Amino acid sequence: MEPEELNNWVNAYIEVHESGNSNNEDHPCYWSVEKFADLEMDHPDLTWEAMIQIIEKTSSLSVLTSVAEGPLEELVELHGVEYIARIEKEAQSNLNFRLLLRELLETSDKNIWNRILRARSDD
Repeated sequence: MEPEELNNWVNAYIEVHESGNSNNEDHPCYWSVEKFADLEMDHPDLTWEAMIQIIEKTSSLSVLTSVAEGPLEELVELHGVEYIARIEKEAQSNLNFRLLLRELLETSDKNIWNRILRARSDD
């Protein structure tokens, strides 16, 4: 994905969630929500990159919560084994990311979940 396309996706995702219409499939930026669902299984690197950019670009609680409860939860559930080290590293240096981890529901993999619990703590 070209940087401009990724940037457009990130901006559209922020816009749809800031508008309060994130469940409105008729919203002109709703495609950005669907894009995460389309890519989450086979292209986790793209979803990861988009999530990190969203976290860097906004402090909107509604947007950040949507990332945690949607794309981040799916990434952890589908690709937790491959991504847990990256998740831990990001949590060490990125307070907003660490806070997002606190919004996650428990994953089915207990080992991954225990590592997330440690990564999201302030210790």
